[in-house]
Amino acid sequence: MIPKTCTIFALAGCTNSGKSTLAKEFQRHFGAAETTIINQDEFYKTEDEVDKIYHPAAVTLTERGYYWSFDEKEAINIDQFKERILQESKLFKNVIIDGNMITEMDEIVELCDQIVVLTLDFKTCRRRREARTDYVPPDTPGYFENVAFPAYLRHLENARKRSRTDPKITFIDVSEPRFENKSESIQDFRRQILNNHIKLMDLKIEVGLVDQLVNHPSCGAISTFNGVTRDNHAGKEVVHLSYDCHDLMAYKKLRGICEEVRKELPDIKKIAIFHRLGKVDVGESSVVISTSSPHRKTSIQATGRLIDLLKDKAPIFKYEEYSNGETEGVWKSNVEDCKN
Repeated sequence: MIPKTCTIFALAGCTNSGKSTLAKEFQRHFGAAETTIINQDEFYKTEDEVDKIYHPAAVTLTERGYYWSFDEKEAINIDQFKERILQESKLFKNVIIDGNMITEMDEIVELCDQIVVLTLDFKTCRRRREARTDYVPPDTPGYFENVAFPAYLRHLENARKRSRTDPKITFIDVSEPRFENKSESIQDFRRQILNNHIKLMDLKIEVGLVDQLVNHPSCGAISTFNGVTRDNHAGKEVVHLSYDCHDLMAYKKLRGICEEVRKELPDIKKIAIFHRLGKVDVGESSVVISTSSPHRKTSIQATGRLIDLLKDKAPIFKYEEYSNGETEGVWKSNVEDCKN
């Protein structure tokens, strides 16, 4: 059992996305005396224990004719990984775990308080991977293209599906840092993760929880917008709404919106945007946006600006179903909806 005084924070996602570097930045931020890092790679099984992949490319590109399956959870001693987390949680206030397959391991996911999945595009990932010289064993020809990156895409899709019903999983694209300086970029990603809480999910939104996420001792104001399903639209009786989106594109766009508002209103401390997906009945929350700032004017302005930008830019689609005999509603993007 994890002590209530310990927070388990996980950095998952793509190989070469900066998980280990970011973990060190979080340790520095939280304090090294109170924070420990546990890397998934410490728990790899030996080559003799790992499955072999007899991929056609391996037959022509490698001497042995196969690849080791190092990018599936079966290559990890999960029980040992879990036990280490449990042990460290008794000694430290913060336990940071990092690894590309964390979201594949149910035993590890259930221990975590928050999981941030870092995403990368293919070209950026390959460029970074080719620059690495510390892999043991080193990459064999074709391993990245035929094993590592395809495995990441499978794991990413599994994480995306899981995130819709697991409130602790979110995503951040790290393909294009805003700063050329690596150290400055890492600090920027850390600030985004800690201060911008973005969540798309099928679960009902708890407004009080969203407010708690933006609460901060330095702030005297929290402004919250709670958008609920109303029972009418254009003279028709609405039965319910349904929402859907391209999750990763929406996460990226919503994080961009947060940064746009922060440039306009730099006194904003924390932002939370929670958007419901799937069926949303009349009276239920479809979107909750909350911001905090030292004084009320800024947070009120920020919350209003965020909902306007979300409606204008976020690739989230809405389907209205009516009770007037129509059997089908109409899918509308947020952009189309805000014109009505």
